[in-house]
Amino acid sequence: MTEDWVHANFTDENERTDAQKAELALSDRLVDELIAADTLVIGTPIYNFSVPASLKAWIDMIARARKTFQYTANGPEGLLTGKKAYVLIASGGTEVGSDIDFASGYLRHILGFVGITDVTIVAADQQMMKGETALNEALADVAVS
Repeated sequence: MTEDWVHANFTDENERTDAQKAELALSDRLVDELIAADTLVIGTPIYNFSVPASLKAWIDMIARARKTFQYTANGPEGLLTGKKAYVLIASGGTEVGSDIDFASGYLRHILGFVGITDVTIVAADQQMMKGETALNEALADVAVS
């Protein structure tokens, strides 16, 4: 994200210059992929209790007012409704869903913010503590989903 990206994003779509369109090209492509998809699969580790910077950068590119959400008199409304998301989360020691897991709640929130409320979290957590048991539990969860 740059100042030019933010300025282009807040410029009316019909008034954007070619340079502004180029600045938003990657974001537009990512948003178009999401709009076209029925199912979203995100695989992520928990890094320092949250999501890695690369996933946060993707989120920043797809959370776009007037594209994936809009503001209404009743507050924000997600525009990517009717989609299913699977979020597969691995961790070394953090238990998914615990008080120190800031990744799963954040991902569920941001997906809901853009309208994707049918979210299944699959945990392959505590790999350092559970060993192969963690992988087997995650595979069992995937089979059920």
